[in-house]
Amino acid sequence: MQIFVNDKEISIHNGAKVLDVLRAYYTQLDKTLPKKLPIITDAYGNSIAFDGELSKGSHLYILNG
Repeated sequence: MQIFVNDKEISIHNGAKVLDVLRAYYTQLDKTLPKKLPIITDAYGNSIAFDGELSKGSHLYILNG
């Protein structure tokens, strides 16, 4: 499925959680996932948990990351 992180498209398996998408995002940037995980929000500015479920086309935004 396609998820967008900071408006960058990420292809990830169905059933992926927020943390899975973060790992994929940082991998695409050739960076390591920070030890102190950033705050993640949805398209409406709501903070979401790292074990949160996603649906196709979700938009996530990394704050302080």
